[in-house]
Amino acid sequence: MAGYGSADGARKSRSAVATRRRTSAQIEAAAQDATIALLIEGGPSAVTMDAVAARIRTSKPVLYRRWADSAALLRETLLSRARALIAAPDTGSLRGDVRAVLTRWAASFTTPQAALYPVIVGVMAHDHEFAHGFRSTVVVWRREAMRVIYERAAARGEVDPALPIDLVSELGQAVLWHRLLITGDLVDEAFIDRLLDEVVMPLSLAGGTGGAPAAP
Repeated sequence: MAGYGSADGARKSRSAVATRRRTSAQIEAAAQDATIALLIEGGPSAVTMDAVAARIRTSKPVLYRRWADSAALLRETLLSRARALIAAPDTGSLRGDVRAVLTRWAASFTTPQAALYPVIVGVMAHDHEFAHGFRSTVVVWRREAMRVIYERAAARGEVDPALPIDLVSELGQAVLWHRLLITGDLVDEAFIDRLLDEVVMPLSLAGGTGGAPAAP
């Protein structure tokens, strides 16, 4: 009976482990959450496969099946977070699209993730490998997302196709960054509307047709 009880207990234990086994998506999400937490706590050097595996209670081989190394995990994590914040919504107007991007981004300023932003800026100043990885993924994605928004506006006739998109598209985000990292001033929807109506839209629409069909 004792042997039977031991075998039965082992089967129950294996069953419990199987029940708790996480899906690939759950492991990836947990690893990315742990990566963000470690980055905030200690910078890029704190993001190691050992630390992430320990944080989410998995093995390093499980992580290595998904990412070549900790740098790849860090790049993918930051890029996925950027994609979640700066998508390219199609509201039907330039103002609506840019407002959607800015309000979504500003909303993150009041979440625990806001602690990540000054860490990234500070690390980039002296960690050139991290800076290169961040710029070649997150910054490239952000610029592409904004370019898509402005090109749609040009196709609708809202803006001049010759508009310097690389400059104008960064205005709103630059002001939000300044408030978050330097002045600490409030960034709410009222401020975003003022920023759009007094700065971003007047410069963006200069030379455009305001949404009217483009002249043949």
